Amino acid sequence: MSNQVLRPIAPWRRRMAGSALAGLLAITALSACGGGGSGGSGDSGSSVTGFSQSDAAAKSGPEAQPAAGAGDPSAVSPESARAGVGQKLVRRANLNLKVDTLTTAAQRIRAIATQQSGAVVSEELYTSEQGRDTSGSITISVPASSLDATIALIEKVGDVQFRNTSSEDVTGTYVDTEARVESLTASVARMRELISKASTVADLVALENELSKREADLDALTAQLNSLKDQVAQSPIAISLSTNDFQSVSAGGFLSGLKSGWSAFLTSVSVLVTVVGAVLPFAVVIGVVAVPVVWWLRRRRAGRLPLVAPAPQTAGPMTPPSAG
Repeated sequence: MSNQVLRPIAPWRRRMAGSALAGLLAITALSACGGGGSGGSGDSGSSVTGFSQSDAAAKSGPEAQPAAGAGDPSAVSPESARAGVGQKLVRRANLNLKVDTLTTAAQRIRAIATQQSGAVVSEELYTSEQGRDTSGSITISVPASSLDATIALIEKVGDVQFRNTSSEDVTGTYVDTEARVESLTASVARMRELISKASTVADLVALENELSKREADLDALTAQLNSLKDQVAQSPIAISLSTNDFQSVSAGGFLSGLKSGWSAFLTSVSVLVTVVGAVLPFAVVIGVVAVPVVWWLRRRRAGRLPLVAPAPQTAGPMTPPSAG
């Protein structure tokens, strides 16, 4: 047998071997823990996993639904949903009517609203200084399907001097809001199911807090959807009433400018006369008090002036008498 010389192992080789051994032990331990954990924590793991999946699905909302169902041939696109719902329009109308008697016109409009299954939303009548009703406004709400027929009946009440109808397409907002309501409704149902299966206090508290947030969001979206439904179903008509012609924009030109200038001049003169009339009583009172005071001050000043004596007359040179 030949003699072999045993050389010591280098320090860096010992470190590499130690690191490899430690890594192998760690992998073995993790594998054992993973196998034992999957069999020992079935209920808790399922509740937490279910909560995470439900949370992600509910928070995704309608925006994530097309992406989630992109590979599903039966998934409904937003365009298809809009086509299935139909166009949603919010229609409004405004009218200006010149009428003979304001109260009679308002009474006829109220009767028309009742006839068309509508209602009066607001009504105001303005009285002039002579005690007569000269202008007013009344707003009614009728079913959207009866809007045109109602306008035709109202136009017979008086002389139409202005008419305006408008339509706003809210189909996109309606479909999106409806989809979000459906998504949140399903999410709330899943959250309640998870709460019934929660096995720990921490999971129960987290699920209940999330359920409260979902229910609040669902209530807000439901109110928004109901408001959209009401706006689509009912159409408001605002009617302005007057016994006189409604003011219109006057034509320009020299006569119009002259009329405006004369009106401004008369207004300025009226303001000046008003100011003078307001100041005149105070000026009279001040004059009555000031005149005697000024007279007394002048008399007093004149009494204090020194008397100046007349200058003496200088005699001329005396002439001696002549000798005779």
